[in-house]
Formats: sequence, C-alpha cells, structure tokens
Amino acid sequence: MVLRRITVYKFNLYALLNHALENIWLTRSHYTIHQEVSIAHVFQGNECCNDLFYNGRLDFVVYEKHETTELPILAIELNDKEHCEGEVVQNRDRKKKAIRDEHDLQLIRVENSYARRYQHIKEILINFFSIAH
Repeated sequence: MVLRRITVYKFNLYALLNHALENIWLTRSHYTIHQEVSIAHVFQGNECCNDLFYNGRLDFVVYEKHETTELPILAIELNDKEHCEGEVVQNRDRKKKAIRDEHDLQLIRVENSYARRYQHIKEILINFFSIAH
C-alpha cells in the first residue's frame, strides 16, 4: 500500500512541477521535467558509489533545453518519513548526495505532505531560478 501512495504523490508532484514551471516561464520550451530518471542517464561518468550510480533513480530531474540536448540543472526528490528514520534509505540518500556533489547538481527535497501544494512548489522553483539564473 505504501508504494501505491508514493506513486500517487509522485504523480501529483509531477503535474504540479510542470504546471508551475509553465507559469514561471510562460512557456515550457526552455525547460522540461523527467521523472524516475536513472542516475547513469543524468551524468557522464562517475567516481563514487557505482552500485547506486548504475541502479539508482532520481524522482524528478529538471533539464534546460539547448538545441538538440538537455542539460540537467536540478534534481527533486519526494521524501516520506523513511528518509528520516530508515537506515537503508538514509544510506542510499548519502550515496545520491555524493554523486550529485561530484557532478554539481542541486537537489531540492519535497515532503509528501507538500506534493499537492501548488504555491509551495511554485515558490521552490521561483527561488531556484532566481538564484541559479
């Protein structure tokens, strides 16, 4: 049952991210969001945590479009209480952080309870783009 609930949260968050990104930029032609992205598809090469690099996933990745390529600029992870309490999940999160740090990709964590709050998601993206661009 937990997996189904998380899937619904991710579905809701994906829709909100797309809607918020569309409203921030008035056009989605510069950015796109992919969900459940293999870590190995986001980065070229890796020096650490190869077990997770080739098998792990990021919940969402925002890409900036450049002609025929897409460059990853932001990862977004949806978190539940296991991210604070579960040792296995915390270990996986540490490995993901090491990989992102190696490739200089910023992460924003969103708690499940905020996955359906449009204004919160929009503010997260506005804050990111006001600093990054």
